[in-house]
Amino acid sequence: MCKALLKIICDRLISDNRFFSNLFRLLVTIEKSTFSNEDKFDTLALTLNLLINLVQNTKYVYKYLMEENMPDGNPLKIYEYLAKLFCEQESSAARAESLEENDWMMEDVDDDDFDEQSNTIPTNENGANFNRALQKAAGHMENTFVAAFAGVILSVILLRDRSTYVSQIQDLMPQKKFDTMAFILKKFFVFMHMSHAFTPSGVKILEEIISMILSLCG
Repeated sequence: MCKALLKIICDRLISDNRFFSNLFRLLVTIEKSTFSNEDKFDTLALTLNLLINLVQNTKYVYKYLMEENMPDGNPLKIYEYLAKLFCEQESSAARAESLEENDWMMEDVDDDDFDEQSNTIPTNENGANFNRALQKAAGHMENTFVAAFAGVILSVILLRDRSTYVSQIQDLMPQKKFDTMAFILKKFFVFMHMSHAFTPSGVKILEEIISMILSLCG
Protein backbone atom coordinates (compact mmCIF):
# COMPACT_ATOMS: atom_id res chain seq x y z
CA MET A 1 0.00 0.00 0.00
CA CYS A 2 2.76 2.44 0.97
CA LYS A 3 4.74 1.57 -2.15
CA ALA A 4 1.70 2.12 -4.35
CA LEU A 5 1.07 5.48 -2.69
CA LEU A 6 4.71 6.46 -3.15
CA LYS A 7 4.47 5.61 -6.84
CA ILE A 8 1.36 7.79 -7.21
CA ILE A 9 3.11 10.70 -5.50
CA CYS A 10 6.19 10.29 -7.70
CA ASP A 11 4.06 10.17 -10.85
CA ARG A 12 2.27 13.36 -9.82
CA LEU A 13 5.54 15.15 -9.13
CA ILE A 14 7.11 14.36 -12.48
CA SER A 15 4.01 15.23 -14.48
CA ASP A 16 5.13 18.88 -14.47
CA ASN A 17 8.46 19.55 -16.21
CA ARG A 18 8.99 22.56 -13.97
CA PHE A 19 9.47 20.20 -11.06
CA PHE A 20 12.73 18.81 -12.44
CA SER A 21 14.00 22.22 -13.45
CA ASN A 22 13.42 23.50 -9.94
CA LEU A 23 14.86 20.36 -8.35
CA PHE A 24 18.17 20.62 -10.17
CA ARG A 25 18.24 24.38 -9.84
CA LEU A 26 17.96 23.75 -6.10
CA LEU A 27 20.89 21.31 -6.16
CA VAL A 28 23.13 23.83 -7.89
CA THR A 29 22.03 26.59 -5.51
CA ILE A 30 22.83 24.42 -2.48
CA GLU A 31 26.27 23.57 -3.84
CA LYS A 32 27.12 27.24 -4.34
CA SER A 33 25.52 28.43 -1.12
CA THR A 34 27.26 29.78 1.95
CA PHE A 35 25.41 27.35 4.20
CA SER A 36 27.37 25.70 6.98
CA ASN A 37 28.78 22.31 5.98
CA GLU A 38 26.17 20.59 8.14
CA ASP A 39 23.25 22.50 6.59
CA LYS A 40 24.64 22.00 3.10
CA PHE A 41 24.93 18.26 3.67
CA ASP A 42 21.40 18.02 5.11
CA THR A 43 19.81 19.83 2.18
CA LEU A 44 21.85 17.97 -0.44
CA ALA A 45 20.99 14.65 1.19
CA LEU A 46 17.27 15.43 1.29
CA THR A 47 17.21 16.56 -2.34
CA LEU A 48 19.21 13.59 -3.61
CA ASN A 49 17.10 11.16 -1.60
CA LEU A 50 14.00 12.58 -3.25
CA LEU A 51 15.61 12.00 -6.62
CA ILE A 52 16.55 8.43 -5.66
CA ASN A 53 12.91 7.72 -4.82
CA LEU A 54 11.76 9.22 -8.10
CA VAL A 55 14.16 7.11 -10.16
CA GLN A 56 13.31 3.95 -8.23
CA ASN A 57 9.55 4.33 -8.26
CA THR A 58 8.82 5.61 -11.77
CA LYS A 59 9.32 4.03 -15.17
CA TYR A 60 10.83 6.79 -17.25
CA VAL A 61 12.64 9.27 -15.01
CA TYR A 62 15.96 7.56 -15.74
CA LYS A 63 15.58 8.47 -19.42
CA TYR A 64 14.89 12.08 -18.50
CA LEU A 65 18.10 12.18 -16.45
CA MET A 66 20.11 10.80 -19.35
CA GLU A 67 18.60 12.90 -22.12
CA GLU A 68 17.78 16.31 -20.65
CA ASN A 69 20.11 19.20 -19.89
CA MET A 70 20.47 20.96 -16.58
CA PRO A 71 18.29 24.09 -16.27
CA ASP A 72 19.16 27.72 -17.02
CA GLY A 73 21.15 27.05 -20.17
CA ASN A 74 23.65 24.74 -18.51
CA PRO A 75 25.11 22.57 -21.31
CA LEU A 76 25.59 19.56 -19.03
CA LYS A 77 23.20 16.67 -19.27
CA ILE A 78 21.65 15.86 -15.89
CA TYR A 79 23.51 12.55 -15.64
CA GLU A 80 26.77 14.39 -16.41
CA TYR A 81 26.07 16.76 -13.54
CA LEU A 82 25.39 13.82 -11.21
CA ALA A 83 28.62 12.12 -12.30
CA LYS A 84 30.50 15.37 -11.72
CA LEU A 85 28.94 15.65 -8.26
CA PHE A 86 29.98 12.07 -7.50
CA CYS A 87 33.58 12.65 -8.59
CA GLU A 88 33.95 15.95 -6.73
CA GLN A 89 32.50 14.62 -3.49
CA GLU A 90 34.51 11.40 -3.66
CA SER A 91 37.69 13.38 -4.30
CA SER A 92 36.97 15.65 -1.32
CA ALA A 93 36.34 12.62 0.88
CA ALA A 94 39.58 10.97 -0.25
CA ARG A 95 41.62 14.13 0.46
CA ALA A 96 40.08 14.52 3.90
CA GLU A 97 40.66 10.86 4.70
CA SER A 98 44.32 11.06 3.69
CA LEU A 99 44.86 13.95 6.11
CA GLU A 100 42.81 12.42 8.88
CA GLU A 101 45.54 10.18 10.26
CA ASN A 102 47.83 13.13 10.93
CA ASP A 103 45.03 15.04 12.63
CA TRP A 104 44.44 12.20 15.07
CA MET A 105 48.11 12.12 16.11
CA MET A 106 48.34 14.39 19.12
CA GLU A 107 51.56 15.79 20.50
CA ASP A 108 53.20 14.18 23.53
CA VAL A 109 51.88 15.68 26.73
CA ASP A 110 53.94 16.38 29.83
CA ASP A 111 52.67 15.30 33.22
CA ASP A 112 52.05 18.94 34.08
CA ASP A 113 49.59 19.19 31.20
CA PHE A 114 47.06 16.94 32.98
CA ASP A 115 44.61 17.92 35.64
CA GLU A 116 45.73 16.81 39.09
CA GLN A 117 42.43 15.03 39.69
CA SER A 118 42.52 13.03 36.47
CA ASN A 119 45.30 11.65 34.32
CA THR A 120 43.09 11.47 31.24
CA ILE A 121 42.16 15.07 30.51
CA PRO A 122 44.27 16.65 27.75
CA THR A 123 45.33 20.28 27.56
CA ASN A 124 43.14 22.85 25.85
CA GLU A 125 45.45 22.77 22.85
CA ASN A 126 45.23 19.01 22.47
CA GLY A 127 41.50 19.15 23.10
CA ALA A 128 41.21 21.63 20.25
CA ASN A 129 43.25 19.32 18.01
CA PHE A 130 40.94 16.46 18.87
CA ASN A 131 37.82 18.51 18.10
CA ARG A 132 39.27 19.62 14.77
CA ALA A 133 39.97 16.00 13.90
CA LEU A 134 36.39 15.05 14.73
CA GLN A 135 35.06 17.85 12.55
CA LYS A 136 37.23 16.77 9.62
CA ALA A 137 36.15 13.16 10.05
CA ALA A 138 32.51 14.24 9.98
CA GLY A 139 33.13 16.29 6.85
CA HIS A 140 34.80 13.34 5.17
CA MET A 141 31.78 11.13 5.89
CA GLU A 142 29.41 13.80 4.60
CA ASN A 143 31.33 13.94 1.32
CA THR A 144 31.23 10.15 1.13
CA PHE A 145 27.47 10.11 1.69
CA VAL A 146 26.75 12.72 -0.99
CA ALA A 147 28.96 10.80 -3.42
CA ALA A 148 27.08 7.62 -2.50
CA PHE A 149 23.68 9.25 -3.10
CA ALA A 150 24.79 10.43 -6.55
CA GLY A 151 26.25 6.98 -7.20
CA VAL A 152 22.98 5.28 -6.26
CA ILE A 153 21.06 7.45 -8.75
CA LEU A 154 23.50 6.64 -11.56
CA SER A 155 23.42 2.96 -10.60
CA VAL A 156 19.62 2.80 -10.69
CA ILE A 157 19.79 4.25 -14.20
CA LEU A 158 22.07 1.34 -15.11
CA LEU A 159 19.68 -1.12 -13.49
CA ARG A 160 16.97 0.23 -15.77
CA ASP A 161 19.02 0.09 -18.99
CA ARG A 162 22.62 -0.99 -18.58
CA SER A 163 23.32 -1.82 -22.20
CA THR A 164 22.33 1.63 -23.47
CA TYR A 165 23.96 3.83 -20.85
CA VAL A 166 26.89 1.98 -19.29
CA SER A 167 29.58 3.45 -21.55
CA GLN A 168 28.28 7.01 -21.15
CA ILE A 169 28.40 6.81 -17.36
CA GLN A 170 31.65 4.86 -17.23
CA ASP A 171 33.44 7.51 -19.28
CA LEU A 172 32.71 10.05 -16.53
CA MET A 173 33.99 7.93 -13.64
CA PRO A 174 37.50 8.28 -12.12
CA GLN A 175 39.97 6.54 -14.46
CA LYS A 176 36.88 5.69 -16.55
CA LYS A 177 36.25 2.70 -14.29
CA PHE A 178 33.51 1.76 -11.83
CA ASP A 179 35.97 0.70 -9.12
CA THR A 180 35.69 3.96 -7.17
CA MET A 181 31.90 3.88 -7.28
CA ALA A 182 31.92 0.29 -6.03
CA PHE A 183 34.19 1.29 -3.14
CA ILE A 184 32.00 4.25 -2.15
CA LEU A 185 28.78 2.24 -2.34
CA LYS A 186 30.22 -0.62 -0.28
CA LYS A 187 31.48 1.85 2.33
CA PHE A 188 28.05 3.50 2.42
CA PHE A 189 26.32 0.13 2.72
CA VAL A 190 28.50 -1.00 5.63
CA PHE A 191 27.94 2.22 7.56
CA MET A 192 24.19 2.29 6.99
CA HIS A 193 23.83 -1.41 7.75
CA MET A 194 25.76 -1.10 11.02
CA SER A 195 23.64 1.88 12.06
CA HIS A 196 20.43 -0.03 11.20
CA ALA A 197 19.37 2.82 8.93
CA PHE A 198 18.10 0.56 6.14
CA THR A 199 14.73 -1.05 5.66
CA PRO A 200 14.83 -4.62 4.30
CA SER A 201 13.85 -3.30 0.86
CA GLY A 202 16.64 -0.72 1.08
CA VAL A 203 19.17 -3.43 1.88
CA LYS A 204 17.95 -5.50 -1.05
CA ILE A 205 18.15 -2.72 -3.64
CA LEU A 206 21.59 -1.57 -2.49
CA GLU A 207 22.90 -5.14 -2.55
CA GLU A 208 21.58 -5.45 -6.09
CA ILE A 209 23.21 -2.17 -7.08
CA ILE A 210 26.58 -3.08 -5.58
CA SER A 211 26.53 -6.51 -7.21
CA MET A 212 25.84 -4.93 -10.59
CA ILE A 213 28.56 -2.27 -10.21
CA LEU A 214 31.09 -4.91 -9.11
CA SER A 215 30.27 -6.88 -12.25
CA LEU A 216 31.27 -3.81 -14.27
CA CYS A 217 34.63 -3.42 -12.54
CA GLY A 218 37.93 -4.71 -13.79
